[in-house]
Amino acid sequence: MTIKVAIVGAGISGLATAKQCLEEGFSVTVFEARDNIGGQWYYEEPDPATGEAQSSMYEGTISNTCRDTSGFSDFPMDPARYPDFYGHRASLQYLHEYADYFGLKQHILLDTKVVSCQQVEDNRWKIKYTTNHEEPRETVYDALLVCSGKSTKPHIPAFTGMETFQGRIFHSHIYRRPEGFSGKRVAIIGFGNSAADIASELCGQTEECHLVTRRGGWVLPRYIFGKSIHAWNSRFSQSVLPTSISKWSLTTLIQLVEGKLTPELQPEHDILGANPAIHSSLIENIKVGRITPHRAGVKEITATGLSLTNGETINNLDAIILCTGYDIDYPFISEDCYRSKHSTFMDSPDSVHLYRLTVPPHIRNLFIMGVFQLPGPIQPAVELQARWVTAILTGRIKLPPAERLSELIASEEEERGRQWIQSDRHTVSAHFLPYCDSLAKDLGAAPTFGRLFSRIFTSNPIRAMSILHAVYFGMCSSAQYRLFGDGSKPELAAATILRLAGGEKQLSEEEKIALTSAAAVSHVEI
Repeated sequence: MTIKVAIVGAGISGLATAKQCLEEGFSVTVFEARDNIGGQWYYEEPDPATGEAQSSMYEGTISNTCRDTSGFSDFPMDPARYPDFYGHRASLQYLHEYADYFGLKQHILLDTKVVSCQQVEDNRWKIKYTTNHEEPRETVYDALLVCSGKSTKPHIPAFTGMETFQGRIFHSHIYRRPEGFSGKRVAIIGFGNSAADIASELCGQTEECHLVTRRGGWVLPRYIFGKSIHAWNSRFSQSVLPTSISKWSLTTLIQLVEGKLTPELQPEHDILGANPAIHSSLIENIKVGRITPHRAGVKEITATGLSLTNGETINNLDAIILCTGYDIDYPFISEDCYRSKHSTFMDSPDSVHLYRLTVPPHIRNLFIMGVFQLPGPIQPAVELQARWVTAILTGRIKLPPAERLSELIASEEEERGRQWIQSDRHTVSAHFLPYCDSLAKDLGAAPTFGRLFSRIFTSNPIRAMSILHAVYFGMCSSAQYRLFGDGSKPELAAATILRLAGGEKQLSEEEKIALTSAAAVSHVEI
């Protein structure tokens, strides 16, 4: 009997999940509340009436992960058409091409908002939804896959005195461009990618630009010695080298390129203890005085500025921008389905009770996709997650009983406690390669040294050795997870891996042939 699945959201994780479900022969319906696919990468201006927006993209957004690690494994990004790092328009274009190539759009209901999801007597899911604000309708599905992301509900800290501030306070979620801030005095609260981007955009326009951070943090440039930052973080350095040596080598490399961080930014945690900010000019902007950093928390917001916990005050501010992240929130399902009430990592409203940050122990047909926070590209992870989930739904992967899953979740939380600093954003953090490898191992798709080495004794040993070298010493691309196991596509995977290793500036002929001969019908020029 055909499995009927409901997918909520048509962003990166929703599209990857839909594509995988269709490959499995499932009946697929994707619910997308907006009038286009793309999720956060579908840029929009805030509503002029309400000031609200669904997308967090600002006009100058540049991806934090490079093209060669961010493409899907069976639809690589063509370097002849996409730059190393790309903006929201290019990302949306790629997602449209992906959806067209795999025939996904006919399964997507646009302008359709999911109102509620409830389990019925046979444990299936009754989905209530409305299209274009019409009367709600209901349909029952065998499984529910939530792909609506974690960047929809801005986290607004309850700072003392917020209501007294005479200027403007707003979250980075609705920031769009630096115009309008000329000659202003602005303070940015928080330290992550959004804070780094916005501070660096504004500092050329403002009279004063302040960056307030409690912990500081590591800042990685997009390029080191002309190579993408991702080229320096290979499988060998992440999985073969001892962690202490890997941390030391990466820290030394960053300090060699950028020098030591200013005292206000220098974190107490090591370089792998928190997600770093990715920016190529933030450090320079601070060192030349365009941005003034402050190492402190916010004690109070006054009528004209900020009072900080280190005793400093910032006065005569025109605007305060909150780069304070997002709250995990899925309003259409019960919080009991995914929230953690007794996390062993930390007591946080953002703690989740999900095995592999995906499935609750007591519900076997509900999956929360893409909720994780990775210091790396999301595409390979959500793609593997989708393959893992569909293998569960078809019975190829058997999950242990609920009690055992809860024990495994507790172990995962304890591991996060050892690896990450305690903060709300790290309740769903995982290191990229170990997380992806854990899913790939269950699928029989892990590119282990033994498997790769054994290919040297086949008909093409030189090619096999080249692939082995590229997988362990090259970029950690999604293609490495298509060489073996459940859902493998070895011809395309090998071609992509070798092309990336050679630094070619367009898709190889081997890739084009593999894409053209794929079962899915392409509607775009390859």
